Amino acid sequence: MPMKPMPLASVVSSCVLAAALAALAVFTPSARADDVSLGQNQLCGLNTARPDRNPAVQVKTVQGRNGPIGYARFGRGAPLLLITGYRATLGEWNAYFLGELAKHHEVIIFDNRGVGRSAIVDGRFGPDYGMREMAEDAADVIAGLRLGRVDVAGWSMGGMIAQQLALDAREKVASLTLIATAPPGPDAVPLTPQVQHVLASSGRDAFAQIMAVLFPANVVADASKCFVGDMFAPRDYTGRPVSDAVAAQQNQAMTRWFADSAAAAALRSSPVRTLIIAGANDDVLADSNARQLERIIPRATLDIVSDAGHALMYQYPIELARHIGAFVSR
Repeated sequence: MPMKPMPLASVVSSCVLAAALAALAVFTPSARADDVSLGQNQLCGLNTARPDRNPAVQVKTVQGRNGPIGYARFGRGAPLLLITGYRATLGEWNAYFLGELAKHHEVIIFDNRGVGRSAIVDGRFGPDYGMREMAEDAADVIAGLRLGRVDVAGWSMGGMIAQQLALDAREKVASLTLIATAPPGPDAVPLTPQVQHVLASSGRDAFAQIMAVLFPANVVADASKCFVGDMFAPRDYTGRPVSDAVAAQQNQAMTRWFADSAAAAALRSSPVRTLIIAGANDDVLADSNARQLERIIPRATLDIVSDAGHALMYQYPIELARHIGAFVSR
């Protein structure tokens, strides 16, 4: 659940060396069956492809039932739809993570309603919406781009939207990857009020505070130097600041999600093959949520990543993308 981009004083280029790429760790199991390691943190501007460096990659809009939806698509292969999280634009995906996925998939990313290019037009989004309505927007992207059946990955609040999409439009979802997210219903562990306050904050001190909840303490300093520079930044796209009204609506949608016993019951009979990935050091949505998801979803595989926080795709962009790609391609 990142924040709007802001300039950083400097980027330490030495934080990632060519040797780090040569020594990328294999996704290996740890002590528990569902505990894995992604090896060394891969922070700061990797020496590999990022799609936003291609001038042909542009943010366009597709018409949804509630207005235009901003999206970008790139890569080649089976379509993979990514759904982002709280207060995040499509520009807040890690560009190297996207580039690795795009080697074997057509990647589609989009702005949730009221965010970025998915601007509210003439009040058509309505004053009140939740996960179901945001899942409808995702379904509209699939339909509008004539993607057919797609693999879907959702991060944080985007993982909640992805779960709802798999319930409401299961014929469109070939597989589900849930990253650092939570199940519906009262058995989930929601964000604490303190974390919610940090993620909704703005101003001079907001960036440091947000980094501190997105990353484990041992990598916060390096992550802070590299986060903005590693964001997906296509030409002619600037993520507009998320309005207080949209942020409040997303908060309300999550509050309802954590009370949605009907969705939790429906997930127990979900036929969708699902990969659940969580950070062992996630201060936003505890990894107990991932374990609960594994208990609920019949065809679920769980990976708890050691030395990982909420923003896993920024800590391990290459290996995380490869692991997701391997799951999707099975």
